[in-house]
Amino acid sequence: MSEKPPSLDDLRRKIDEIDDSIHDSLMRRTELARQIALAKGSNAVIMRPGREARVLRRLVGRHEGAFPKPIVCRIWREVISVFTRLQGPFAAAAFAPEDGSDLSLLARDHFGSLTPITGFGSEMGVLRAVSDGKANIGILPLPESDRGTPWWPKLARSGKASPKIIARLPFAPLDGGRRIGPEAVVVSLAEPEESGDDRGYLIVELDQAVSRGALKVLLSDAGFEVRNTQAWVDAPDRTLHLVEVEGFLASDDSRVTALVTETEPVSHAWAVGSFAVPLLAEELANNPVLSAGSESGGDGDAANAGAS
Repeated sequence: MSEKPPSLDDLRRKIDEIDDSIHDSLMRRTELARQIALAKGSNAVIMRPGREARVLRRLVGRHEGAFPKPIVCRIWREVISVFTRLQGPFAAAAFAPEDGSDLSLLARDHFGSLTPITGFGSEMGVLRAVSDGKANIGILPLPESDRGTPWWPKLARSGKASPKIIARLPFAPLDGGRRIGPEAVVVSLAEPEESGDDRGYLIVELDQAVSRGALKVLLSDAGFEVRNTQAWVDAPDRTLHLVEVEGFLASDDSRVTALVTETEPVSHAWAVGSFAVPLLAEELANNPVLSAGSESGGDGDAANAGAS
């Protein structure tokens, strides 16, 4: 005789048990986060962008079933953001012009519902908020050379009050990695952190005109794998190049120091940050495909099993 299929009441009871288990795990995780905050001390860095990226990559890599991977990432980003705020004050500044893309929405998706986010009409306003300590992080548009005066030359300075690029958004796009919406970088006074799959930014100042091809060769000889460059003529005798390179780039990378001391015509060079490479569309794709009934609503009880 075949076993009697479980009733709806049995299935709902099992869902309630799973919900309780998830809730219990969140409460246990909260207590562990409290212990971590105590172990770190009051002056510890509360944001760990490299570790956060590793956590999401691990979860996406082990995920099975029809539940969308981008939503898994969204849930964990919310959890991570809550526990970050439990360790200390945490606020964001976002570029939000009246006539352009409002990056505060992108910031909200990544840094959670409870994180205070202040919008600024200029990139300089965002950078000032971070430099002055009024915001822990700033969300700025991707570096561009064709949108007027760029913001990235302001990173070409040393000192603890100089923001650095620490992340790129969106890390796990809700559109499945197709990159339909706006993209951004995150800047902070905190140092970037290696995630295992990273890219870095450096700014190079030249004291004479050099073609993009020649600059790429110069940097390649210095040990950098160049992905992209942007140029900005800051003054008649000062040209800055923003260079995106493969791999993590620490502030004290010896290759950056060697560029200035050993390479002509480089007069100055700054490591200005690194970011974890965002998840790709193929990494966010689910192998199982939702049935037509599930996607369109199908049977009322089956479609609403998660809530009823």
